[in-house]
Amino acid sequence: MRWRTGPVRGVPKWYQGGDLNSRPRAYESPALPLSYPGTKTGGKHPSFTPRIASREFAVQIKWSRSRTSAAFFYPLKIALIHFTAPPLAGGVERVVGEQIRLLRARGHTVSLACFEGGGMASGADTHIPLSRAASADEFSTYLGSALSGTDVILMHNVCTMPFVPALTEALRRLPALVPSARWICWVHDLALGDPDYAALRSAPHAKVFTLPCAEWEYVAVSDLRAREVEELLEVPCTIVPNGVDPGFTLQLSPKIAALAEASGWWEADAVFLHPARILPRKTLELGIQLTHAARAQGFRLQILLTGAEDLQTPAHAAYAKYLKTLTASLKLQDAVFFLGDTMEIGPKEFCDFYQIADALLFPGQREGFGLPVLEAGVFGKLVFCPDCEPLSILPGAVTYDPELPVGELAAWFISRIRERETIMARRKILRDYRWPSIYHNHIAPLLSRLPLLYHP
Repeated sequence: MRWRTGPVRGVPKWYQGGDLNSRPRAYESPALPLSYPGTKTGGKHPSFTPRIASREFAVQIKWSRSRTSAAFFYPLKIALIHFTAPPLAGGVERVVGEQIRLLRARGHTVSLACFEGGGMASGADTHIPLSRAASADEFSTYLGSALSGTDVILMHNVCTMPFVPALTEALRRLPALVPSARWICWVHDLALGDPDYAALRSAPHAKVFTLPCAEWEYVAVSDLRAREVEELLEVPCTIVPNGVDPGFTLQLSPKIAALAEASGWWEADAVFLHPARILPRKTLELGIQLTHAARAQGFRLQILLTGAEDLQTPAHAAYAKYLKTLTASLKLQDAVFFLGDTMEIGPKEFCDFYQIADALLFPGQREGFGLPVLEAGVFGKLVFCPDCEPLSILPGAVTYDPELPVGELAAWFISRIRERETIMARRKILRDYRWPSIYHNHIAPLLSRLPLLYHP
């Protein structure tokens, strides 16, 4: 048994580079061909946009260098197949729904084949209904027609779980009927390695699930599943983990979820919230200075300021202008956000910002009570405030010496954040397991590389 690349499906013929005969992982950058447009040998600028005349319609291929991969991207026709789909509830159903949303948002055309669920509620461009009563021959004929012209088919669990053997048998035949497509077996669960399905090995349809298919690529959602696939089926397997949508999980409003994504709040090392009016006694400049000092120490801190300007009081308006001038002079426009200037902030918005933040910064030394300290505690957030009453005696307050130099204080804040395992785990999830990150780091390289197939 050996591994091979090709035939090249859905990929321009001139993309023929890269050593794919090693154990692949989707987070690894695909090797570039020696003469791709943009290299010295290619002789073209990276923005060069060739066209492929052999496809049904001309598509543009745009090259881009990202932080994790150098790959080309162009619109694909992609189909997803699963037993059930959104709006029905379930773990795999959630993944299917998120993949539909991600792929369509990036210009791909997506169709969905399933037995139950699907339809317009799934978000797919096209719904392909399936019948559990169909035979393997009927599935082959029906799907062979429905999937004609598709570039990539993502088969979620339908190849490795014995719920509809006739469909799995048909999917083994279909690459010969739709040879231009890439067929990717997406493994969430593997009956072959599950003791609950031990009887599968002696079932009449056992070979459908116990033998690899030479025309499929294999993807697993975890290293454990990938090892099981490689050990039990003896095929190469790529890892593409599942992800989360923090906007959905935290029940953020669509506007604020979009703002968080666009502003890079999920990518930061920490996000502080300072819910206070823009008044000199609130000491908002400390947050700005801390953000600058933290950046100098290699820590990406961002701070959300919810207060709006008080235009009725000249001294307060001058203070707001001073804060914005300070932010600009320190080049922190991408790290300090004056949210009250751009939106009305009511109870729902405050809840959203508490959910987004990792900690509350409340540096005023002339507070009458300090209600945000209690609110942050209800949300389970870390609370930083100066060592002075009444803030220091409120439950949950983590106090600091307000006389410390800003650089030392920033180092103290960073150490407090890094010693909180829950915050560090949260930031890693938001950076690495958010769906846009999963697409950028895993799915896009998978779609853009040469197929890696089993060859007996």
